Amino acid sequence: MPISRSRRITALFLLGTALPVAAFDDPLLNAPELPTVLSASRLKQAPTEVPGSMTVIDRELIRATGARDIPEILRLVPGMMIGYRRGNQINVNYHGTNVTEARRLQVLIDGRSVYRPGLATVDWTEIPLAIEDIEHIEVFRGPNTAAYGANALMGVINIVTRHPRETLGSILKITRGKRGVNDWYASQGTAGENSHWRLSLSGQEDDGFDHFPDGRDYRDGRRLSRINLSNSLQLSANQTLDWQAAASETNRQSYYEFSPFVRVPNPPQSQYDRVVGAHTPPADISGKDYALQGLWKIDPSPDHSFQLMAYAQHMERLRDWRVCNAPVTLSPELRRINQLSTLAARRVSQFLRPENIHRDMRTLLMQTTDGQYTEEIGDLADIVKQKHLDSLDSDPACWDIDQNIRETRYQLEFQDTRRLSHWLRMVNGISYRHDQASSRTFFAGTVKNDIVQVFSNIEVRPHQRLLLQAGGMYEDASLIGTSFSPRLAANLFIAPQHSLRLVYSEAVRSPDMYENNAHWTYQIKNLSGPLSGPQTYYAVAYGPGNLQQEKMRSKELGYNGQFHHLGLAIDIRVFREQINDMISEPLRVDDFLPNNDASIRFRGVETQLDWRLTRRDRLRLTHAQINFEASSRFDQRLTARHSGSAAWLRQWPAGFESSLIYYGADKLNERRFERLDSRLVKRFALSNNRSMELALTWQHRLDDEALTWSENLYDSRNHYYLSAELNF
Repeated sequence: MPISRSRRITALFLLGTALPVAAFDDPLLNAPELPTVLSASRLKQAPTEVPGSMTVIDRELIRATGARDIPEILRLVPGMMIGYRRGNQINVNYHGTNVTEARRLQVLIDGRSVYRPGLATVDWTEIPLAIEDIEHIEVFRGPNTAAYGANALMGVINIVTRHPRETLGSILKITRGKRGVNDWYASQGTAGENSHWRLSLSGQEDDGFDHFPDGRDYRDGRRLSRINLSNSLQLSANQTLDWQAAASETNRQSYYEFSPFVRVPNPPQSQYDRVVGAHTPPADISGKDYALQGLWKIDPSPDHSFQLMAYAQHMERLRDWRVCNAPVTLSPELRRINQLSTLAARRVSQFLRPENIHRDMRTLLMQTTDGQYTEEIGDLADIVKQKHLDSLDSDPACWDIDQNIRETRYQLEFQDTRRLSHWLRMVNGISYRHDQASSRTFFAGTVKNDIVQVFSNIEVRPHQRLLLQAGGMYEDASLIGTSFSPRLAANLFIAPQHSLRLVYSEAVRSPDMYENNAHWTYQIKNLSGPLSGPQTYYAVAYGPGNLQQEKMRSKELGYNGQFHHLGLAIDIRVFREQINDMISEPLRVDDFLPNNDASIRFRGVETQLDWRLTRRDRLRLTHAQINFEASSRFDQRLTARHSGSAAWLRQWPAGFESSLIYYGADKLNERRFERLDSRLVKRFALSNNRSMELALTWQHRLDDEALTWSENLYDSRNHYYLSAELNF
């Protein structure tokens, strides 16, 4: 039975009043030292002070998962939905929305955004970072545009890498297993008089899913390699300079997914059908990512610090293949129909199928084009029909196309942090960012966007039991205009390191270049078949240029408690979120109609518990109950009503470690997901400074569903791989 809001509030109140308060003093001065986080407000804060809900996945948890990909680690975050478009394409959505896109999370690596400026998504496979180089992952669950600007609409994932001083020496690691798993990692860390260095090289390879439902091989394997160089330099007693360079090169297999204008019947009935039906070349995607970033920190005094961060990054996604299609797709008559009505052009493609080809085209168009039919469309459709009939006994038209895109980002950011008194602290900053995307197919050239951000967050302690916070981000983007995103929060300390929080925030997501500024058509190159000379593809998609920002309002009531004598940490979030002006329509070159017509409402409860039962045992539980109402059917697929995880980590005698983790979701794209992961580790001390580690990871699906999509199938429910790591 669902728990009412009043009962939830009462439970939180009773929990707080039951805690010891006799020795209450300043929660910062008298409490045991706690880990701090930065990703919530840009101020270092204890978990009880954060203006929202945080999940921190530390290095111990990361290793215990045995995960090969960052999204698999994020299954430990309550409310995080992980979907697979194919084996080498993973989507991460907080609370769900569109199953094929992940547009509403800001993802950072040490403060550098890897959110793509052109296509508004994150390519998790191509990120030039090995899991072995991650120190911890901070996930702010909820809107955080106030601290990180547009695109942090539903949350922020900040991946924090290991400091080079923590990785001195050499590491060699290899992983082999089922499904073509073939991974490797190597790093070397050194120390100088005032600096520390780390160079790491890594690679991954696997075969993806096994087959389609009809038994055909599923072409979705991947191969990637990465290089990272990190340096930390102590310039003086109060100055540091950290910089890192990273690059990755990736090849992702992909099957031929170009849809012919006229669907081929089975069995084929003409020469056109036979050639087009047999034409299924690979359409693999190659990616290259480059990044260079630096962070200069100065601490003039214990109560004042400022920093300057700069980075540049470049992403390439290259994909070209040869397509075969009906010759009428290059006809001026079909191009004119598409100009008059894209719906009419799509209907023509349906009515040219063998089962409809002999029916009256005009009548069918009048009945199915929602009042868009005109006599001109009818006349043109008759010509297109006759041209198609005349070409059925000849070869189709074939040509080379590409979907290449190159995206570049530069950012410069200044941030100033001050403690003005024991009750007042603040952080202020300004940044400039330049984004650009270049593609002959998607943009007919290059689209640029310049963004200026001004942000501030203020902490006020009017009383030892009360912490008030106010923050906001003003943003001016040349393609979109201006916006302001505020956040207000109050944390009431009901006992040392136990707080109730009340948060109200507003956030935005800017439409990306593809949604708002597309000029999408396929260029005809190396044409063969019955046509010759310069030709133009019939379909052209234009971005409207006037899309509004998606807007979110969020209300949150939460509790965070740290029971030090028990080794127990609890966080509870009760939320209500509303997103308006959503852009939810799938976008294709022949059906490109982005709009701000969609909306969604979320409400629910999220709970996470981290309990160190003994010095050797750690228990971690998460659960999310989410109710939603979505106006678009495309936003109704990836939200599970109930999802969560349960993990037990154990250190055994004689250098053994084990972990057992359950993941579950009752509905991901209408499919149940349940999996049990186990990992067994044995460490061998070879000498004073040499050691070896062997780890076996085993994943067992408890359900028999496909993973997110019906074609994502494995031959076996069991998956395992073995790792060997040498440290010296």
